[in-house]
Amino acid sequence: MTDALQTGADDREPSGLSGRDHEREFLDGLLAGAREGRGGAVMLLGEPGSGKTALLDRCAAAASGRARLLRCTGVQSEAALPYAGLQVLLRGTLDRVGSLPERRLRALRGVIAPDDAPAGDRFLVGAATLGLLDELAEERPVVVLVDDAHWLDLETVDALLFAARRLGMGRVAMVFAAREESAIRDGAPGLPVLRLGPLSDPDAAALLACRAPDLQAAVSSRIIGLAQGNPLALVELAGAMTAAQRDGSEPLDAREIAVLPASWRVRRIFDERIRALPAPTRLLLTVAAADDTGDVALVMAAGERVGVTAGDLGPAEAADLVRVSGRRVVFRHPLVRAAAYQGAVLAERTAAHRALAEAAPTGGDMGRRAWHLAAATVGYDEEVAAELERSAELFRSRGGRAAVAAAYRRAARLTEDPEARSLRLAAAAAAAAEAGQADLARSLADEAGPVSSPPAVARLASVRAALEHRQGRAESARLLLVEAVSEVTAHRPAMGAWLLFESAAMAWDAPDPVAAARDTRARVAGLDFAGHPVHRGAAGVLDTLAGDPVGGAVAIRDFAGYVVRTRHERGLIDQVRLHGWDMLLGEYRTVHDEAVALERECRTEGAVGVLPRVLLRLARLRLFLGRHRDAYTTAVEGLEIACDTGQHHLATMLSGVLTVLAALDGEEPGAGPRPAARTGGDPCSGVAPIPIWLIRAQGLLDLGLGRYDRALQRFAVLTGGPHRHLMVSVHSLPDEVEAAVRTDRTTDAGAAADRFARWAGATGTAWAEAVDLRCRALLAADDATAEELYERALAVHQGDGRPFEEARTRLLYGEWLRRVKRRAAAREALTTALESFERMPAAMWAERTRTELRAVGAAPAAPAARADLVGRLTAQELRVVRLAATGLSNRDIGARLFLSPRTVGYHLSNAYPKLGVTSRAALGALDLA
Repeated sequence: MTDALQTGADDREPSGLSGRDHEREFLDGLLAGAREGRGGAVMLLGEPGSGKTALLDRCAAAASGRARLLRCTGVQSEAALPYAGLQVLLRGTLDRVGSLPERRLRALRGVIAPDDAPAGDRFLVGAATLGLLDELAEERPVVVLVDDAHWLDLETVDALLFAARRLGMGRVAMVFAAREESAIRDGAPGLPVLRLGPLSDPDAAALLACRAPDLQAAVSSRIIGLAQGNPLALVELAGAMTAAQRDGSEPLDAREIAVLPASWRVRRIFDERIRALPAPTRLLLTVAAADDTGDVALVMAAGERVGVTAGDLGPAEAADLVRVSGRRVVFRHPLVRAAAYQGAVLAERTAAHRALAEAAPTGGDMGRRAWHLAAATVGYDEEVAAELERSAELFRSRGGRAAVAAAYRRAARLTEDPEARSLRLAAAAAAAAEAGQADLARSLADEAGPVSSPPAVARLASVRAALEHRQGRAESARLLLVEAVSEVTAHRPAMGAWLLFESAAMAWDAPDPVAAARDTRARVAGLDFAGHPVHRGAAGVLDTLAGDPVGGAVAIRDFAGYVVRTRHERGLIDQVRLHGWDMLLGEYRTVHDEAVALERECRTEGAVGVLPRVLLRLARLRLFLGRHRDAYTTAVEGLEIACDTGQHHLATMLSGVLTVLAALDGEEPGAGPRPAARTGGDPCSGVAPIPIWLIRAQGLLDLGLGRYDRALQRFAVLTGGPHRHLMVSVHSLPDEVEAAVRTDRTTDAGAAADRFARWAGATGTAWAEAVDLRCRALLAADDATAEELYERALAVHQGDGRPFEEARTRLLYGEWLRRVKRRAAAREALTTALESFERMPAAMWAERTRTELRAVGAAPAAPAARADLVGRLTAQELRVVRLAATGLSNRDIGARLFLSPRTVGYHLSNAYPKLGVTSRAALGALDLA
């Protein structure tokens, strides 16, 4: 990375801004917003030379003296080094990190000073970066400028984009510039985008008139035609033509350059200019281009090792290709750097990298040295490969999965021994998969080829299975894992047990889960897993799928106990992966309490990337437990973080929870906007709910509105289709019973009731028994039996932790009592049900209950009369005020919610008038439950 303008602006006038009025106006507004406490970010996209760097220069000039400026430029040769961009961007700010929470402090110190390894993932680094920027902004606004963002390392990109999406009310402006065709544009949802197209001919002519007023009209017209609206091409071609007019030379072959794209025409001009330099100067430029730090002392020390001196930089400065600004070597434009590096012959680039490795300070960044050594190595070299492998594990400790993949991949290229090479490729494939680089992971796994060692077999099978599963091919993934189980278990029983557990999870998602489970059991029947507890858990899942809910429940319950007992023996990611399988038993309160502990640990550890999965689990559990408002706030936060961290699959699931909650309030699924607090450039906008949850939401709405035929059709899809084993489908069985009874389809109702009864009996949970009794009451042949079953159901419901299901039982009982002319008893049951539905809330079901109450002569209060305090707040405001009521400071709240303290204060100021208070001290007296 290079970091021109760390503390001040370039004193040269930015060029190439003619015709960019809209972009300049937008950026001026962005900077003004940061000064006024309305932080924001933008992505500039365009071809090389389109004016992105010139616009960044203009932002830098505008910020000079009025804001703190942080700037860096991505460098292709350093794109595999984790946090290389942040190291350059933030290295002058280390003195300000001391005020951050401990986890974030450690994370940023580990990034900026690589002797320490940061705790947490790259999104924690993003949260820490946001916190640091907010701290810096307490003094004066902060402007962050990132050029050539497409060459940044993935970890820096993830961290900066996470921070950019959550700037909120801070005094920070961030501007990213990248090529139009780069992948970063697809990974930055939620950020406004400015696309820099070609200049119009009048704007191009105006730029030429400003930059080269003495050009002949014919020459000017020729340049406009060749430049194709590219501002840098206009400027550089004008300079070349002016020089040609002055000395009578022809610097470029006009016929050859005419067939090149505009950006390549500029590149050719820079190539020619560099080729005209003395050989020592060209070599020193190659060294500077191979270095990402821009540290002039390091560049000169490396230059001495290849036989050049500081004086050799003079001709390049005179040619306006590079300059020294303070302690930094700064290239005039990223294309100059590209020309200097890519135009050098292989021997020169190799010499430059070796010199930089040798010149690196003792005790410095091991990863950077390893990469320079690797770039300087041709052929096999086990010593360098081993150093790369050590650096890969260092990168892993810093959360740099993409860097781990790149380091292992390069180490494999340097490895001669086939088995060792395959092991390194397998490690690279696994890391690439974890980093979300699916195509690279697949390619590396294929390249690793057949392997024989159990660890390599297991690792490759897991990678390939994960990739297949991501493509929607769960059955193919299952078969890959089962084959690996057969190959590995005899040598490594524990490893085989873990693979079997993965295969059971894949069977859960297979097109035909029953057939998949039975096939898996048959294939592993003769294998000895040495009694490993994980095998027990896998067997429970397979038994459940294969049609043995009783045996499956016993095994899953044993496995859940093992997970809880041994959770401190494994990392947080594994804890999350293994937790929650006893949800299959309806053990929602127990699983909920464990999930709360996991959520707390995620926030403490700063595991932002893992947190959305835990929040998804909590949102579903709170929905199942009838805690609808808590489910809503949890799902909204999970959805926002899932979108901010690029976990789209989790976002669709969280959107499904929100869709069901909206349906319970009477909103047609898909009829209105997603119920969340963010608008504008929201990366969550347009996230469709997972289909089975959408069907569940539609069915519940139809049932609540009395559209029983449609409800029955929807529930039949859930309970009779390939996903009938999922909990969302199991929960739909009692709903199917009710819809079928209302439409006089007693045969269908009886079949659904029998299926639910078998599941309820296997699990043994009180709430399931109560709902089973309710179903039997609906199907009762006489009034006496129905009344007995309703009364028994309500008795079992007492203390079962499922207020929504209990309220529905009371509603159905009240409806039955009304039909048998027992109006007083009906009024009592319905009034209690109404209070529960309003407390949750479940507005649609509350309205259905009011209708029943009116039918028995009662006059229920209107909904508005029962409005509570927390119902006035947005999801984010509710989270903030609940934490503030416990006495936490804005800084502490921001640390927990991954927001800036200034944004926390903004939400509090909005919440106070809604709650009728004027200070946080009054929050403790309010009922915010």
